[in-house]
Amino acid sequence: MKKPPSTPSIVRRSAFASPKVELVVACEGKNTERRYLEDCKSEYGAGLVKLRFLPITGVPLTVVNAAIEERQRLIAQRNRSKDSFDVFRVWAVFDRDAHPNVDEALSLAEENKIDVAYSNPCFEIWPLLHLIDYGAQDGRHAVQARLREEMPNYDHDKGAIVDFQLIKDAFPTAYERARVHNSARVVEGAPRGCPSTTVGELVKKMAENGKCVFARRQSHT
Repeated sequence: MKKPPSTPSIVRRSAFASPKVELVVACEGKNTERRYLEDCKSEYGAGLVKLRFLPITGVPLTVVNAAIEERQRLIAQRNRSKDSFDVFRVWAVFDRDAHPNVDEALSLAEENKIDVAYSNPCFEIWPLLHLIDYGAQDGRHAVQARLREEMPNYDHDKGAIVDFQLIKDAFPTAYERARVHNSARVVEGAPRGCPSTTVGELVKKMAENGKCVFARRQSHT
């Protein structure tokens, strides 16, 4: 059994440099996830991370197929040109929601080395975990409504924009809560069951390569 990752903590770097890694994201939605990830890049990236979104949106299988095609293109480009990014990761970002073929999309992503930031029931579980330890097995509408309660500036019917300033310093807390929930789903025999999210892994990757290092907490015994 893999040892679960340690809870990260934020250490900010002051140095700025040119991008060292490119994170390419194929995203289900047009607004919520993209705006949040752009805010993460601005806060944590410090010019060390290039974040690029693929233009396609859609259901999980469409998103994963677009990610696979882009990864193959980038590998071919890297082999031809010294000017391309040597280090890149291609991510697919999507939810359980009420989408078809989710299990197929997850399997296809794994087979083709696509990283997945997946949330069940919906993306909003991730920002909500920054504010409260929400473990109810609710549907997406209940999760979105609870986020609205905890984050007054959030309105799913008016753009569904996450109030990043409210949660930006609570990443370690959210990451640990998500880790506990994800581990519980595995124990239950339902990996990626409700509630669970791996969006934190994408943010962690962004921050590790940017101005925030998610250092392992050292335990003192």
